[in-house]
Amino acid sequence: MALFKSFVLGEVRKSVANITMYSGANGYSIARGKRSTMRNPKTPGQLAQRAKMKALQKVSLYFAPAAELGFPGRKAGSTFYNAFVKANMQAVTVDEEYNPTIDYEKIVCAEGSLQDGTLAVSLNEDQDMITITQEAQSRWSVVANPTDVLYVVVYEKTGNQMIVEPCRNRQENGVTTISLDSGWVKENLEVYAFMLSKDKRKASKSKRLTINS
Repeated sequence: MALFKSFVLGEVRKSVANITMYSGANGYSIARGKRSTMRNPKTPGQLAQRAKMKALQKVSLYFAPAAELGFPGRKAGSTFYNAFVKANMQAVTVDEEYNPTIDYEKIVCAEGSLQDGTLAVSLNEDQDMITITQEAQSRWSVVANPTDVLYVVVYEKTGNQMIVEPCRNRQENGVTTISLDSGWVKENLEVYAFMLSKDKRKASKSKRLTINS
């Protein structure tokens, strides 16, 4: 960088070759050399990160019905799509050619400080129906209100289709049935559950459930 006064050029603001000139204080002009080489923006780490984000941005569209409910505590200005991508970077791996693979066992479709619930999931393939058996709680705290409601998410991986079903609140025992669309089979299903406060401002971290036959 150089300081100079030019009675010929006056106050200059332009670039010549690899030099950029602009006005400074007290009538001086400043000349600064441009970098001859650019920092490589395509390191292996950056490429892997981009591949993961691209894959998650696509998956976030399919998980939107759950994520819109499941990320109520996000920062101002952040969308539930952003929150979903940030929460699920650990669920994606990339190979040597930066092809991404989603591990649905690690997917998080809700996040928060609420306590999760106690439930079991079973599938009746003959009737195309999932049964949610919910166990009531009897102890309450700031992270477990009796009016918190259990939500169950059923995702069909091959068709990228989703059902989000509200079940019972924490103080209720009971069974909730979810009818599946035609053609959905057990091997293609992923089931998650999370608790949501009555005012939908707080959630628990979702957990993936094992489907019993």
